[in-house]
Amino acid sequence: MRRFLSALWARLINRPLALCDSGDVDGITSAAIFLRKYPKGHVVLAAPSEVTRSRWIRSFFWTFVADLPCPGKALIRADHHRTNKPCAKVEFYDPEAPCSALMAMKALDLENDPVVNSLVKVAIETDTASISSREAEELDLAVRFASYSEKMYIVRNLALNGLQALESPKMRALIERGSRAKRLMLEIADKIPIRDIINIYSPIDLGISYRQLTIELQHRGAKMVNILLRLGRRTFRYYCGADKDGPYDCTQVATKLGGGGHKYASGAQYKSSIMNPHKGLELFINTLKEYLNVNKLEVVELSSGSVRMTFY
Repeated sequence: MRRFLSALWARLINRPLALCDSGDVDGITSAAIFLRKYPKGHVVLAAPSEVTRSRWIRSFFWTFVADLPCPGKALIRADHHRTNKPCAKVEFYDPEAPCSALMAMKALDLENDPVVNSLVKVAIETDTASISSREAEELDLAVRFASYSEKMYIVRNLALNGLQALESPKMRALIERGSRAKRLMLEIADKIPIRDIINIYSPIDLGISYRQLTIELQHRGAKMVNILLRLGRRTFRYYCGADKDGPYDCTQVATKLGGGGHKYASGAQYKSSIMNPHKGLELFINTLKEYLNVNKLEVVELSSGSVRMTFY
């Protein structure tokens, strides 16, 4: 409701209005690039699943949309996801681009802005899972565990100060929180046997970044990592990571679960039936079996401090 009211107020006073992905550095830097162009503009952050399901989001006319499916009515959209269909009046869409922030920079004519170029650089590193700079690693850690209000703070700070924003006391605190979660993730990764294909089910949220876990397991040798996290009694979140040049395609699984993304990184969020919440896990298992063409699926079940191998 708060996002709706703030967006409505921005529209009523005729401020440029942006809708950007809330989930990662690419979406956050795209939002910061928008505010760099329009300091008096207003940003709303949302997940891809919200864009496709929320009536209020689809009722607005957006000045700018980045790193998300088109909400229906938009002037400019900057994106690089193969599964997101173009529909804005002006599209800066390239499925071969390394990140949406790059397309946002071009869409908003900020290619000569050094601050924007530095933001695009870290977005490329994080979105291609090739983090090499301190700035990209720290911004990724800050964003992954931030609340909505904290993400909006990051967006505004980046727009104003660029990567110098990372040095503020509040940003250092967010980075440290992310570092603690990363250490826990690495402890969990140490307990998971490495296979070409790793399938994981987490019935509770362990307070880690599951996308970060897919990347770590790929770095250790996995060719495809599929993770299902149970967010609530009926709500499930799917994460997939695969080698860019490998034989596996994450979108083939994610789209069947109602999501999308790239061949090498995709995701989905879905609900199981009210009568049988366990159908959410069944859908994950059966979708993977069909895609991988197997009758039996090895799944690593995570719990606090331990892992257990199960066959379905």
